Amino acid sequence: GLVQFAMAVQDIRYYLNGLLVLVEDRQLRLVATDGHRLAYAALALPASLPRLEVIVPRKTVLELSKLLADSDDEVRIELSATQAAFSFGAVELVSKLVDGKFPDYTRVIPTQHKNQVTLEREVLRQALQRAAILSNEKYRGIRFAVKPNLLTIQSHNPEQEEAEEEVEVTYEGEEIEIGFNVNYLMDA
Repeated sequence: GLVQFAMAVQDIRYYLNGLLVLVEDRQLRLVATDGHRLAYAALALPASLPRLEVIVPRKTVLELSKLLADSDDEVRIELSATQAAFSFGAVELVSKLVDGKFPDYTRVIPTQHKNQVTLEREVLRQALQRAAILSNEKYRGIRFAVKPNLLTIQSHNPEQEEAEEEVEVTYEGEEIEIGFNVNYLMDA
């Protein structure tokens, strides 16, 4: 659920139409990207396991997500070079894997964030929903203008309609402006 929204849909780069499952350094890492945005989640493992990197197909991920929504059972994951098996409760789901090389996601995740803005998740979600209404239907662009303690979210469309939202934030850095696809922000 945390990363599946970023999987590609019918991308010619078939290896993006799935979810990277990586076992490494006592962690289970899940990564999805469609080439525009990337989602990453990590979970600590109880023991050190051999490194393993597989791509689970999109269809399997969506089905697994649906099945897990109704279950609180612990999930057992078994991975081989060609298959993944997920067992919980009375369910056992076995899937072929995507044969391909997932891009190096570590190269696109910044390690030094110079500007950090803090605000309530729900306040941001609601402001984005309101701004999205008047964003361009094709490009879905919105603009963030950040200055100390204030975030301004702006959108407009070809009909010359505009929306502007102001939100109090915790921010002490320099003034910046940046554009986003509002759908990507709301997904996250």
